[in-house]
Amino acid sequence: MPKDVVIVESPTKARTLASFLGNEFVVLSSKGHVRDLPEDELGVELNDDFTPKWVVRDRKLLAELRKKTEDASRVYLATDPDREGEAIAYDLMELLGDGGRYVRVLLHEITPQAVREALLHPGPIDLAKVEAQRARRILDRLVGYQISPLLSRVLAGRRFEGLSAGRVQSVALRFICDRELEIQSFVPEPYWEVAALFPSEPPFAARLDGRLTAPDEVAALTQDLARARFMVEAVEEEEVLRRPSPPFITSTLQQAASSELGFSPKRTMQIAQSLYEGVAIGGEMVGLITYMRTDSVRVADSAIAAARAFVKSEFGAKALSPKPRHFRNKRRAQDAHEAIRPTQVTRTPDEVAPHLAPDQRKLYDLIWRRFVASQMADGIWVRRKVTIRAGDRTFRASSSRMISPGFTSVLPVAPLEDEEASLPDGLTPGLELPRPEIEVEERTTEPPKRFTEAGIVRKLEQEGIGRPSTYAQIVSVIQDRGYVVREGSSLRPTLLGHLVTDLLRLYFPETVEEAFTARMESDLDRIQEGDLGRGELLRSFYRWFSPRLHTVEEALSKGGKPFRALSDVACPSCGAPMEVRVWRGNLYLGCSRYPECRTTKALPPNVPFRYTSDRVELAAGLSAAESAPATPCPKCGTPMVVRHGRYGRYLSCPSCRTTSPVPTGVTCPRCGEGELVERFGKRYGTFYACSRYPDCRFLVAGRPIGACPTCGGGVIYEDPRRGVRCSNALCPTHEDSAPAATRPKQGPAKKRKS
Repeated sequence: MPKDVVIVESPTKARTLASFLGNEFVVLSSKGHVRDLPEDELGVELNDDFTPKWVVRDRKLLAELRKKTEDASRVYLATDPDREGEAIAYDLMELLGDGGRYVRVLLHEITPQAVREALLHPGPIDLAKVEAQRARRILDRLVGYQISPLLSRVLAGRRFEGLSAGRVQSVALRFICDRELEIQSFVPEPYWEVAALFPSEPPFAARLDGRLTAPDEVAALTQDLARARFMVEAVEEEEVLRRPSPPFITSTLQQAASSELGFSPKRTMQIAQSLYEGVAIGGEMVGLITYMRTDSVRVADSAIAAARAFVKSEFGAKALSPKPRHFRNKRRAQDAHEAIRPTQVTRTPDEVAPHLAPDQRKLYDLIWRRFVASQMADGIWVRRKVTIRAGDRTFRASSSRMISPGFTSVLPVAPLEDEEASLPDGLTPGLELPRPEIEVEERTTEPPKRFTEAGIVRKLEQEGIGRPSTYAQIVSVIQDRGYVVREGSSLRPTLLGHLVTDLLRLYFPETVEEAFTARMESDLDRIQEGDLGRGELLRSFYRWFSPRLHTVEEALSKGGKPFRALSDVACPSCGAPMEVRVWRGNLYLGCSRYPECRTTKALPPNVPFRYTSDRVELAAGLSAAESAPATPCPKCGTPMVVRHGRYGRYLSCPSCRTTSPVPTGVTCPRCGEGELVERFGKRYGTFYACSRYPDCRFLVAGRPIGACPTCGGGVIYEDPRRGVRCSNALCPTHEDSAPAATRPKQGPAKKRKS
């Protein structure tokens, strides 16, 4: 008798389901989408309906699926429960034929009970959800396949340079570029903070309300406080409640995994996918978490009950929240799936740890603790606040102590700012305090920080841009394209990223505006809800998009340059300003008088620059990059010159073409024989390593300065993230500031006591 068939898109998920269902069903995998728009052409007819041209991705696989399903009386389409999964299910039904046999199954978690329950209650394919996926795919194709060639033609002079724009990625890139311009234009301003240090038992500090912004204010305040009496004006106590956050949704999981575990959004989703699809535990394949692409914080009542029973059993009734916690979704959140949670709360991280890879253990632990904490009691602190008057000035001090840890016994939180402070017991209103020591700290305002991967995901979510399934791809694509580089935990736009953003801002401003992109996302939701037609959305979009395409294409056809990135570097041949151009993924300088002057100049891959609205300032950075110690050629003795290639700077002999790395003049502290030379890695950028590699593998991340005078066993170097320090982990200067002779001019905040 023919068996019923279950089709999923992932081979891993297929193996997990097969282990649950045994011989009752045949479980097959579509290996993702079975059809898509063609890769080598636009694939969308620019007519009133924007008719797509769908092509089968793997005809051999499709033939196998057709053969294995032809005798089945029923075919269960169990692809992922989102728009993409719905579209895959629809394509399978159309391409395999005989649609009456096909039913849709939604697997929000992959456990034996959940799978059996889903198979007992199949439903139809959600055609509105398919329409929303189709509209998104066509929109992305229209933007990507029509703007990207123009980017390449404008910046590189040829169509196939490989530069790209995207409907959502361009907005994310603009956020990062704008933040960099804010940092670049930031002018630090000094200010002073004042604290009164009281010699009580225990001693405590009170801070002056507000900050001072002028030196004469500091002098006047110091004189006033020297004569003032310090009186306790008020003493208050308040209860501070700290409530647990809801279980994870896609964006919050990516943010937490990035900040706490150092995972990229892409890596987070890969690990979460493996936990959802199933891992082997005790010889059985089990899905450990619910579906990981969701923006709903809703949790099933049965899961809440299980979590509360677990908390009561393991931590006691006092650890439970008084009532089951239900969290409210944001407006227009898709509520088709639950929040991300463990499929069985009793499977603790310690229990499943032996069966998981290290990264799987870390992410499961994060998800499990967040879910369990969501049904626990609030953490309770008591904060004591003291207000002190000194003449017409007000000082404030506070301290906090924990009364009940609540959920924080499972999910630790950062301590309150004043949790480590202590105040004397005898403070009462009207009490005169002993004269304090006045401490004045000079500080400077700080520029905004660069976006981290978690930060840009948070920004996209706040602006309503993209969907849970796209955040990881957005952050990954702008890095893969070379528009953004990751430095430590921060994202820094490259010069190419700035150029692309400004070109889009000039000719396709809507593609980098958050309001427009968020509205498009909202319209896709309206299609899914049945309130808007696909054709209506696409026609509305193309009405403004087409004229902008025509404007750029017309300028290019007339031989003009719609966009120029002039630099402050003068052409060595004619003196005209040189402009930044692109060739095979690399930037170089070409004379702005081309074709009359064809002079070009290489740009190092990591040359410092300053991006402004009218020019790119490169001269200073290029001059520094081209400087190197005078080095004779080891073969012919001719002085070598600095060249720039795909892998950074190197020395080249103009006579015999011999090449060698750029030396630093600093002896390797490990072997004492080699010299530290400049190297370049595609992933990490410039670093400095021993010239005797691979015999000696010593390296440092920043430019070496010289031998460490403190320990004698390391080298002082400029760490890109921590400043000047010693390479020797046992040297005091490894963590503290470097010796005075090598320390940067800008120091810590200055303190002055009166």
